[in-house]
Amino acid sequence: MKYKIVISTALAVLMSGCFGDNNQTILQWMPDMADSPTVKAQENYLDPPDNAVSMTQGIYPETKEESEEFLVMPKWIQENPQTLANGKLMYEIYCVICHGSTGKGESTLPADFPGRPDLTDDIYKKRGDGFFYHTITFGSVIMPSYGYAISASERWQIVKYLRTLQNAH
Repeated sequence: MKYKIVISTALAVLMSGCFGDNNQTILQWMPDMADSPTVKAQENYLDPPDNAVSMTQGIYPETKEESEEFLVMPKWIQENPQTLANGKLMYEIYCVICHGSTGKGESTLPADFPGRPDLTDDIYKKRGDGFFYHTITFGSVIMPSYGYAISASERWQIVKYLRTLQNAH
């Protein structure tokens, strides 16, 4: 009988270890590859060096003024008549909501919404193409940036279409 009590007590002590606290740290005797860091196909172990620029990233001037001075519309966009039709389509998708179909700021937004500029005004006619390209890419105080949604060539096409709106007035 004595042996039965000792064995049952020992089994009770051993079995109590099977129902441990979930908040305890579990130590592994031999960690294996299941716990090693993994890398997805689009990731890299190494961080890029400081001030590195991706090979696919465009390099832009820091300010609108620098963009106005240095950025010029590519020649293939200026000379291709199809780019005007595509620029009109992109303008209607992204710009009409605030600037209106004629560029005069007659938007569908409430009248008390601030900053609906008339892009056909002489102040904007005097601006360089790079100014508008930079504004579309990075936005302004009120205007959101569209650099994530509109490709570089489509931004230039919008600028080309905007110039035709300005010349119409």
